Amino acid sequence: MATDPLPQSCRLCHAPLLTGESSRRLCSVCDEYAQHVALQTNRQLERVVGDLQNGALFVAASRNAH
Repeated sequence: MATDPLPQSCRLCHAPLLTGESSRRLCSVCDEYAQHVALQTNRQLERVVGDLQNGALFVAASRNAH
């Protein structure tokens, strides 16, 4: 019995992902913001995404669909 894969969603805001956005599981808005923060803080992108994922900013943004 084959099952359809669940649609992927953004790790930060839970928005549905388009086909080309699934490499990091971030929507284009969250990906651009995470890259900006990573460059500004000189930290690795995955560490920044982890910090953002657990922060209050994206909890509020996900409720408002950025």
